[in-house]
Amino acid sequence: MTNFSNVLKISEKFYDKNTFYHAIRVTVNVVNNNLIPADKLDNCINLALMHDLLEDTDFCLDEYSDYFDCRTEACLRLLTKNKEDTYEHYLMSIKENYGNYPEAYWVKLADIKDHLTQIETLTDELKEKYLKALPCLL
Repeated sequence: MTNFSNVLKISEKFYDKNTFYHAIRVTVNVVNNNLIPADKLDNCINLALMHDLLEDTDFCLDEYSDYFDCRTEACLRLLTKNKEDTYEHYLMSIKENYGNYPEAYWVKLADIKDHLTQIETLTDELKEKYLKALPCLL
């Protein structure tokens, strides 16, 4: 299993202040989700902290591969939207892989929840994007 202490240090190193706070809020959403099975919770917490690393920073997973187990790596890659994918395709990939990697699904739901609750930064366009995302996942 991936070590929380390592994940926290990496997140602090690569995220800017606002993205780090977002990752912390997503982590809190994960912790407070009673639907997440107990045996998946620790990995969901780690993934919540890291969920934007590959997409929004210059973090390179290969350079830190010793820090992560294969399951965490697979979930982190699943949580990272490729530039060539549509948002809907990205969401469907998370949903379709629920059987193998439910942690990615739970973290994405927590991520959307955080975005929808940030009234100061929630534009009409973002609100529409995230509200349309929910039926794709549910």
